Amino acid sequence: MRALHAWMEENPVGIFFENSDGSVSFEYDRSAPAGPVSLSLPRDGGWSRRAPSLLLDNLLPDSANARRAMMRAVGAKDMDAFTLLDGADSSGGLVFSLNDEYPDPSERVPRARDDDIAARISAMRESPDSWWDHDSRIRYSLAGNQPKLSLARVGGVWTWPNAGNPSTHILKPSVTATADAELIEAADMRLAGLAGLPAPNAGVMEFSGERTYITERFDRKRLADGRVSRIHMEDLVQSLGIGPEDKYKVSAGQVLRLLHGTDESDALSYSWLKRLALNTSIGNADAHAKNYSVMLAASGLSMSPMYDVLTTTYWDWVDPSLPMKIGGARYAQQITASHWAKLARANALDEERVVAIARETAGAVLAHADEAYHDLPADMRDKLMERLKDANRHINPIVPQGTDAEASASATAI
Repeated sequence: MRALHAWMEENPVGIFFENSDGSVSFEYDRSAPAGPVSLSLPRDGGWSRRAPSLLLDNLLPDSANARRAMMRAVGAKDMDAFTLLDGADSSGGLVFSLNDEYPDPSERVPRARDDDIAARISAMRESPDSWWDHDSRIRYSLAGNQPKLSLARVGGVWTWPNAGNPSTHILKPSVTATADAELIEAADMRLAGLAGLPAPNAGVMEFSGERTYITERFDRKRLADGRVSRIHMEDLVQSLGIGPEDKYKVSAGQVLRLLHGTDESDALSYSWLKRLALNTSIGNADAHAKNYSVMLAASGLSMSPMYDVLTTTYWDWVDPSLPMKIGGARYAQQITASHWAKLARANALDEERVVAIARETAGAVLAHADEAYHDLPADMRDKLMERLKDANRHINPIVPQGTDAEASASATAI
């Protein structure tokens, strides 16, 4: 029986066991803090048989080809979760090891020079499943399909990460099918912040001529002595205890039932609805359940900052249907206040409050779009503005007073 030990803040929290029948079980450490490592693994037990395995699976890339490339890059013999997460820097606050000792944070990790980073970006463009360099000291795992890499910025120097050395940034180069995505995602993240949603610092950087989107990790914290610590979080697919292949099947109702079950005041539910409204208002048709996360702090739960915010309808070939229907409506341009009210009623939420969230978010998006998109090429900016207007066509936005967007909305209403 193999054992995968899990730590949080260098303290043991539990062990995942690989059983003789291939299933995975989990046991909390007696000294583990009161909070759960996942909403799918409550401290009082009673979780589904597959929950421990699915929690680990959700920390790995979706593609089997990407996992195979990860296995080869680190010199592993297998591509199962126990092997690939052993000693890897992954999302959230958990650290995993097949040994019963915490990974040594003093272990030297390779410096990532600009040319090294540029070479990795170029390689990812040519082979989207190859996210890693061939060095057993470099171990990181990022969920999803899009090629990306983790780096640590410590003392003004870029280094590669592993379990003992947390990353601080995520880089996502665009691929041919979504050319210029790095520019648009950086602008959309800026728009999310301007619209009043929490969003990490993000932008576009070049490494030896190779351009990429880059964002600071919100699941990391810099300590006073310069070290980096991990902050625990999980995406909603992990929270629901389902597999990554089902991320597009999760409905808004499922999310709201999950959040209400952990917070009967529904503060979490309203907080999440703001994020759903933002993605709807910008035309993000890829805002599936893994693109929302909860922060699992000792003080309680909260929704994570925004991430993977992108106007996917910018590309004409992308299916514009939303992963989560709003009151039965599948497309953003169909959605009215009545659809949001229907979603609220179906989940025993305050209809007026939910409608106000949707309309005010739409208004804030339209009010700040010019500022967020100011530095983009004119043709790109114009196309994005058209997509935003289309996405908010029937919501009747509440635009902040005294803005150009308010005047435009009034003129349209007349």
